[in-house]
Amino acid sequence: MEPTLGPRGLVGRIIFTILTLAAFLAGSLIYVAFFTGGFSVFQKVVVVLVALIISVTLVSVAWVTWAGRRGMIRGEWGPWNK
Repeated sequence: MEPTLGPRGLVGRIIFTILTLAAFLAGSLIYVAFFTGGFSVFQKVVVVLVALIISVTLVSVAWVTWAGRRGMIRGEWGPWNK
């Protein structure tokens, strides 16, 4: 029996999650290291936090839409006990 990759779209979302978080980490650290010479430490931390918030929001939207299509969320997207 061959292993399956899971439901359609799952692997794509996993790859999207890994790439998004890696891009957040690399991008924000490179930006803070090379382009924020005149910023204070607080401002550098805010830059990293804003990038983190944006990346977590993107990943959350991807996973919530995936769960919603499978009826894992109550309300408009389907019954809870499916």
